[in-house]
Amino acid sequence: MQEFLQVSIGGNTVQQWLYALGFIVGGFLGGKLCALLLSAVVKHICRKTSSSLDDSIVETAKQPLTWLLTIGGIGYGISRVNLHEIHLLWVNRILAALIIVVLARTIAALLDLFIGRCIPEKAPGPLSKRETDIQPLLRKISRTLIWLIAGVLILRTLGYNVSALMAGLGLGGAALALASKDTLSNFFGSITVFVDRPFSLNDRIKIAGYDGIITDMGIRTSRLRTMENRTVIIPNSIFAATPIENITAAPNIKVSQTLTIQTKSGREKMEQALVLLREIGSTLEGTDGNPEAGLTAVSGSTCQITFIFYLAKDADYIATLNAVNLAVLRRFEDAGILLG
Repeated sequence: MQEFLQVSIGGNTVQQWLYALGFIVGGFLGGKLCALLLSAVVKHICRKTSSSLDDSIVETAKQPLTWLLTIGGIGYGISRVNLHEIHLLWVNRILAALIIVVLARTIAALLDLFIGRCIPEKAPGPLSKRETDIQPLLRKISRTLIWLIAGVLILRTLGYNVSALMAGLGLGGAALALASKDTLSNFFGSITVFVDRPFSLNDRIKIAGYDGIITDMGIRTSRLRTMENRTVIIPNSIFAATPIENITAAPNIKVSQTLTIQTKSGREKMEQALVLLREIGSTLEGTDGNPEAGLTAVSGSTCQITFIFYLAKDADYIATLNAVNLAVLRRFEDAGILLG
């Protein structure tokens, strides 16, 4: 047995290779054991807290701990064997790069966890749809930044001159930034909507000469269905640079009508007409607010009354308007008021 252990393979004895393998396996098993102990101890402590965040952090940290101890075991095991200086250098570089990858994944997972707990799943305020979720957007940005930093660190660890590489890419990056100017402006336009919240999905708005309902909003463009039932694709950059009139955000809908009444109805009938209009505009189902009615023009044969009333936001627009006009006709007919 002793003779077998002293057999040389690749410049190292079988005993040295077994030592190296033992440290590698020991690192993996030690990582698993530490993760289980950490989980058991911390979970026992976390039972005293009402939040489940600490439990989630422990679950997130278990796998990276196993990998880090395994990589440590591989490094120590390889140090027990004789390798060429160049081979040893690259092994150490690769192991260091693996540690950076594990740490980057851990930080990204922890940031995901904190974003999920601390930031609402939907954009705070009226926006609430998959395309306008602020949580996935922040997760993508955080992951991108973490992996960019990790990529730079890995390149430096592997011996590459990152400064020279960045200088070489600078010209191409400037050209790319110039080419993607519109895309970036649309992206920041969507961020402006997230922050300012000027409207919500299914709101009726007026913008850039269009009047319609926002049916969909993405990171780059949004869809607006006009009153003619046509779909308009609007770049999000317009929202940051153009005034937006949110019709739906108004407390109610204003309706203004002009009624023509025959002068021969007489002054008393005119006054009665004003009273009836104010009553109809304030008591009929679906109306809202304080209606106004006034005699705005007088001529030899007809007089004009301006009737302003308000419809509730949740009322059926056409049905309520129809009910108001029918009530006006019926009440005027009963009172003997002649329309011109």
